[in-house]
Amino acid sequence: MVTSSVEETIIQSREKVQYVTENIVYPSVETILDLHEQIVAEGDVTESGVRSEKPIESALQYVSEGFFGELPETLHEKAVHLMRLLVADHPFVDGNKRTALRTVVVFYMLNGYMFEYGDEIRALLHRFATDEAAVDVETAVIYFRACARRNP
Repeated sequence: MVTSSVEETIIQSREKVQYVTENIVYPSVETILDLHEQIVAEGDVTESGVRSEKPIESALQYVSEGFFGELPETLHEKAVHLMRLLVADHPFVDGNKRTALRTVVVFYMLNGYMFEYGDEIRALLHRFATDEAAVDVETAVIYFRACARRNP
């Protein structure tokens, strides 16, 4: 569920987003850090701290520009890989899965979609955190596509 603080972050972060040629809008590193700080502020057991911003930068670079000739093509592929990399590369001391999920919600919102996920997302987040290679990315893309609703 998207909170008003997430919506406020989007409004405040318009100048922080990166625009790319295929008209897909990506959150900035700063926006993702802001989302993480919101998560820390909301939870009394979430430890604050950034291990490194490099994994965040790398995740954004991969979904927007690709690596070694590989580039996720669709919005849904980009969303899956953004989540995968933010969870698996563990850029934060705590709250990586929650930050990755909220980042994907914001990514979809920036591109005119609502991401209405179900309980299955928990299993996917856990799998990305514990056994990333075992995740069938194609199945995750199908799930994301089914959860994404174009804003009217």
